[in-house]
Amino acid sequence: MIHSNKKFLPILIIVILMAIFLMYKFIDFSALSTEMAITVVISCVVLLLLIFLIFYIIIYIRNKEKTKELRHRDKLFNSLVKNSDTIYLMYDNKNRELVYMTHNIYDVLGIKINDINDKNEMTIIREIFNSESLSSQLDSWNEQSEFLSQMFSYRNPSYQHTRWLKIKIYPFIEKKSSYYVILISDATKEHEQQHLLVSQASDIKTRERQLNQITSLSYDIEIDINLTNQEFVLKNLKEDIRYLGDSKKGSYNEFLEIIKRYVKEVDYANLFKVLEINNLEKLSNEPHNETTAIKYGLSNNEQDVWLESTLFFTTNKGEKHVTILTKNVTEDTEYIRRQNAMLQNALKETKQANDAKSEFLSIMSHEIRTPMNAIIGLSESVLADEITENVREDIENINSASNNLLDVIDGILDISKIESGVLKLEEKEYSTAKFFKDIYNLTKERLNQDKVKLVLDIDKNLPTKLFGDNGKIRQIILNLLNNAIKFTENGAITIKSKGIKHNSNIELQISVIDTGVGIEKNKLSRLFDNNKKITNNDKNYIEGMGLSISGKLIDLLNGSIIAESKVGEGSIFTITIEQKIIDDKPIGDIDMIKIQKKKASNFKALGKKVLIVDDNKLNLKVAEKLLKPYEVTTISVTGGQECLELINNGEKVELILLDQMMPDMDGIETLRQLKKIDNFSTPVIVLTADAIVGVKEKYLSVGFNDYLSKPINVDELNAILKKYLQK
Repeated sequence: MIHSNKKFLPILIIVILMAIFLMYKFIDFSALSTEMAITVVISCVVLLLLIFLIFYIIIYIRNKEKTKELRHRDKLFNSLVKNSDTIYLMYDNKNRELVYMTHNIYDVLGIKINDINDKNEMTIIREIFNSESLSSQLDSWNEQSEFLSQMFSYRNPSYQHTRWLKIKIYPFIEKKSSYYVILISDATKEHEQQHLLVSQASDIKTRERQLNQITSLSYDIEIDINLTNQEFVLKNLKEDIRYLGDSKKGSYNEFLEIIKRYVKEVDYANLFKVLEINNLEKLSNEPHNETTAIKYGLSNNEQDVWLESTLFFTTNKGEKHVTILTKNVTEDTEYIRRQNAMLQNALKETKQANDAKSEFLSIMSHEIRTPMNAIIGLSESVLADEITENVREDIENINSASNNLLDVIDGILDISKIESGVLKLEEKEYSTAKFFKDIYNLTKERLNQDKVKLVLDIDKNLPTKLFGDNGKIRQIILNLLNNAIKFTENGAITIKSKGIKHNSNIELQISVIDTGVGIEKNKLSRLFDNNKKITNNDKNYIEGMGLSISGKLIDLLNGSIIAESKVGEGSIFTITIEQKIIDDKPIGDIDMIKIQKKKASNFKALGKKVLIVDDNKLNLKVAEKLLKPYEVTTISVTGGQECLELINNGEKVELILLDQMMPDMDGIETLRQLKKIDNFSTPVIVLTADAIVGVKEKYLSVGFNDYLSKPINVDELNAILKKYLQK
């Protein structure tokens, strides 16, 4: 800001001249001596100097206060405009000089410069006003009215990008002086937004043209319904296609008449339900509309013609519209119909094949399990008696071999269960030592012990009792051992186990280690995937269903299985499964543990009668022997008709064990006839060698009280008898 003391100078000169005038008028220098005259003159000069000094001090103090106030106002104003996007200037038009400028020029223009001073600022201002586009606008300005420039570009060497500026000039006159208030603002964002809007408008028009082209190519009819005034416009997009008649416009009711005229009667109700005005209003009010499409057939054609209409909801000038785009989908509909027919046939054939497989498995299960029931049942019965050690060893071997064969049968049935997705965990408490001893005993009889040694290497610190599905773990280990036996001719097969405890659980690791032929590295990843099996005549690749079943079982148990192998040296298969700890006491040296064959905890049911119905006399004998320890009275018949005659003649029994697969009258039909007898309430247990997935549920659903599979498991039989006879 410029400050001036010129207005005080004339007053001071007048005062001095008046003092000189008064001095000469009232002082007679001729009457005074020379010394007195000199003294008077000096006194007057001193007085004048004193007056001058007083004036100067007054003016200085006054100017200082005004300067301080002006600086304060200047500072305050600059602080207010510091974050503003506008530079403020005041220009003295009379004296052709800049009298004021805010110091936010660098912030507004985005200039980073170390030396900030008035000279640099003035240089930038001159650059702006000397720019060609602004100069040409100023040349035509009348300097009287308000001036507003259009945006013009300005580029400073201190930054890379061009700035767009806008200039406003407000002229005003104060007394005899003429001033301009000048505002320089950054309009770069405004320019970019305008440019973007122009680009978007152009892009929208281009896309609109493209959309119209696509629409006209993809669709045959365009219908616009104005939901506000309920009028429609129908436009045929292709000249040679008139599915709904000629292009036309009219009221909504006229539109419905067109639909009713051209659409098949069976489809009109569904189409009207979608296009009903209240439904369209409802759909248009939904915040996030999904496109609605409906197919329907035309009635006025010799051949079937199918159309598909898709609804789009828009708002134009405050009015809600529904745009319905329609196309011919006859070929697509016919294709889908053919595909559905083929799919239904394929599903039917698949079901027939699956039923045939289930029937085959059911027959296999029955035909094999029936003789197995006799072998296992009789051997179990003999082992419960007092016999010599040599005979016991032979019977145990028979029983072990029978159970091995039963494992093969169960493996076949597990395929069915796994494929059906109904294989479930059967968790229970079990003895760790007995678990490994049983696996050892089942395996050693299959080995050529002169050439291959079976080793049991079990960590002494494993818990005595665990909780989990030991049956499925046992099956996995036996499958791995079967493969190890198959491909190991010399050396040893080792069953090794250790565990890592986590609070009340243990991470159980069980390995099967062999010295067999080994497996090639590139085939290890395919071992547990039945879809990737490769037949290899040199037996370097393990084959069969055992490993694929093991892979699925380990997934069911939420465990993992790892295979390691070297060709010619052998293989290591390790499974890891988490089990709950029931008894944390260490098992100790497993070789020192003698597992005694525990007799079933039989209870006495003296005086109770059990009726056994089975067409196989050997199976009747097995059942009688298994029931003997309970001291029940057994009655055996060989068919359903004999069973019915016995009950009809008044024979009272507490339990019926009824075989399912019998000639003339099977178990289900026998049960139906039994339930027709007045006051019949005896529990009937189905006794069957059919053990495939789902059969238990099937038998329970037709009215059997319980289910017992062949070969008869002693523990399961004991549970059944306790449930129905121990009262």
